[in-house]
Amino acid sequence: MKIFVVSFNRASDGAISKLVSKMKHENLLVDNYKKADYILAVGDREETFDFVVDRFKENYKIIHLWAGEISQGTHDEVYRHSMTLMSMLQLCTTPTAKERVERLCKDVDKKPNAFVVGNVMLDNMDIDNIKVPSFEYDLVLYNPITLHDKKDVINDISFINKLIEPKQCIWIAPNGDKFSELIQKYTNHNSQPRPIFLGLLKNCRRFITNSSCQYFEAQFLLKPEQIISIGKRNKDRESKYSDMTIPNASENIMKVFRRLKDVKYK
Repeated sequence: MKIFVVSFNRASDGAISKLVSKMKHENLLVDNYKKADYILAVGDREETFDFVVDRFKENYKIIHLWAGEISQGTHDEVYRHSMTLMSMLQLCTTPTAKERVERLCKDVDKKPNAFVVGNVMLDNMDIDNIKVPSFEYDLVLYNPITLHDKKDVINDISFINKLIEPKQCIWIAPNGDKFSELIQKYTNHNSQPRPIFLGLLKNCRRFITNSSCQYFEAQFLLKPEQIISIGKRNKDRESKYSDMTIPNASENIMKVFRRLKDVKYK
């Protein structure tokens, strides 16, 4: 059995690195989708959706990781749930996400095969302090809200600039979504490997963000008062840190993969 992983998100790539390592170790991973028995679709990116649609048309079996999540302010919401409907197996972070998958599938008379596995993001919390500066600093990670008007992004940027002192700020480049060019000129750091980013996060004075990271990794590395949420993107993210009570997500997923040889899914 072979699985091809499709992910076009820098945060997701880092988050699933432990899972990918386990897949390699057990000889499940393949680097050519044409040789795969299953496609593992990670997350909700437009690029992932486009790839999955083409493979769905070709009758590949789709597995969706992070199925049933909700977020705000981007087109990802539609892409995510659409990939869930195209999947034959759904991997969910929380019981609430699983319930949403089951309701979604029921509405279109599709049989769900949803498993609660926990959050792989919290499996990979290795920290590298190599780029942590000697001075006190704010860390900014702001991605555009693509479902809103350009002026909303501009207003958020203006608010951030009122909060920070540029010489004492590390502003990470945005994710490349629509309106990212408005943000790019204020940044002073490119995207960082996950361990380095977590080092910057752990040691910052304040984390100013609209990333889902504020609900996941940041909650384990910072005090609540250090996290400043900006704008509408991910404002009411459902699967917050308080739901992250299921350990060993990567191994939980591997157990599901091992069963694929013995269980027939429609």
